[in-house]
Amino acid sequence: MRIFLTGASGFLGMRALKYFRAEGHQVIGLARGVAARAAIESTGAQFLQGDPARVEDYAAKLAECDAVVHAAAPVEFWGPWDYFEKSIVGASRDLLMAADQAGVKRFVYISSESVLQDKAPLLDIDENAPYPTQPNSVYGRAKKAAEEAIRAAQVKTERIILRPTFIWGPGVKALDTMIEKVKSGEFMWVDRGATLMEMVHVDNVAHAMHLALSRGRDGEIYYVTDDSPRSAREFLSALFAARGVAAPEKNLPGGLARAAAAIVEGVWKLFRIKRAPPLSRFELAFVNQPRSYRIDKIKSEFGYRPITSFERGLSGLKADA
Repeated sequence: MRIFLTGASGFLGMRALKYFRAEGHQVIGLARGVAARAAIESTGAQFLQGDPARVEDYAAKLAECDAVVHAAAPVEFWGPWDYFEKSIVGASRDLLMAADQAGVKRFVYISSESVLQDKAPLLDIDENAPYPTQPNSVYGRAKKAAEEAIRAAQVKTERIILRPTFIWGPGVKALDTMIEKVKSGEFMWVDRGATLMEMVHVDNVAHAMHLALSRGRDGEIYYVTDDSPRSAREFLSALFAARGVAAPEKNLPGGLARAAAAIVEGVWKLFRIKRAPPLSRFELAFVNQPRSYRIDKIKSEFGYRPITSFERGLSGLKADA
């Protein structure tokens, strides 16, 4: 199969690229900067420089491909809506339409659990759960709008939407950010880190992406997890330890943390401050919004099973330290 992969130089994209190549597929890897060229070409894939939001610049290449895997997106959670609308919603919609015009058979979209994140706990959730009125991050809001646009499009191209939970593994930048906060004394648990959360190793997402190239039903959404929910403290402490960092003991009650996040966000919005706030509802939800997802659907229709266990994933983090 010949695959067009956006975000090929990113944390998830590069892992998927290597997985696709190992499975014998030809890949055109789209990346913004030329600095990614060597890494992409070292896998035997074809490098293509381009902005995912400027589909017209590379649309001709889509006709050479059997499938498009759209993994590119700014992993940011604060900023003006216009930026997110263009880079996530518009880019995803335009890419799907261009793929359909080019006769591409299948379009795999990498979404996020953030489309459902607001205030309420998300426990034992499956793909039938309704969207909240508005997710608690502009990123989640944009991902939600992109999902809706993709599912509503009148196209012949088959559309598969994957919703990974928090993606972890060697090279994940979010862990570096958390460790910096631990070292500076800024990191603290909320409600002692007892909240249940879900995660998914980058290898398992890449595996699901590969299965989605030929399995699943048009227009359907599929959750992807490690199928092993853990408390925030158990999960993050293990990640910190794998990098040789001791977990902190500082703790903040959930009610106080939520009030503080609401106040900080309000101030940032009132004064139209462009940089991200030091505390947001989305960041708080990461460690304090209970969530667990059912993955019966992807198991049944894809034959998906996690290929990297929690223990093996931790070993990979230690090797990467």
